[in-house]
Amino acid sequence: MKSKKMLILTLIVLLVVAAALTGCRPEETPAPTPPPQTPPAGEEEARYEDGTYDAELEPDQRGWKSTVEVTVANGEITEVNYDEVDEDGNLKSEDEEYNERWREASGIAAPEAYEDLEAQLIATQDIEEVEVVTGATSSTNSFKEVVAKALGEE
Repeated sequence: MKSKKMLILTLIVLLVVAAALTGCRPEETPAPTPPPQTPPAGEEEARYEDGTYDAELEPDQRGWKSTVEVTVANGEITEVNYDEVDEDGNLKSEDEEYNERWREASGIAAPEAYEDLEAQLIATQDIEEVEVVTGATSSTNSFKEVVAKALGEE
C-alpha cells in the first residue's frame, strides 16, 4: 500500500514539474518590426514618372474598346480621360440611345460612371483603391485594366 501511495505521489510531482516547465515558460515575442522607411518631408519619391500615358484594350463582347489617357505631373495623376469606343469610332459616353437604355437598367450611364472612376483615381492615386461604380461593374473592371496597362502596372 505504501508503494502505491509513493508511486501516485511521484507521478503527481512529475506532472506538476512537467506542467511548470512547459506552462510557465516566458512567451517568446517576435522581434519588433521596424517602421517603414519614408523619405524625409518634402523628398517623397514620386510614384509615377511625369508624362501622358495612353492605352486601349481589345474590344469587349459588345464591341466596345476601352481607351484611356492619364496625365502625371509632379509624380501624381492629375488628369484621366476614359471612354469606350466602337469599331466606327463612336464614343459610348456620347451614344444617347445606349446611355438611355443603360440608365433605365441600372440607374447610371457612361458619362456619370466614367467621371466617378476618373475622380476616384485622381483622389486615391492607386488603381487598386478605385471602387466599383454601382451599375457599371464591367466598365469599372475595364477602366482598372486599361489604366494599369497605361501606367505599366499590369
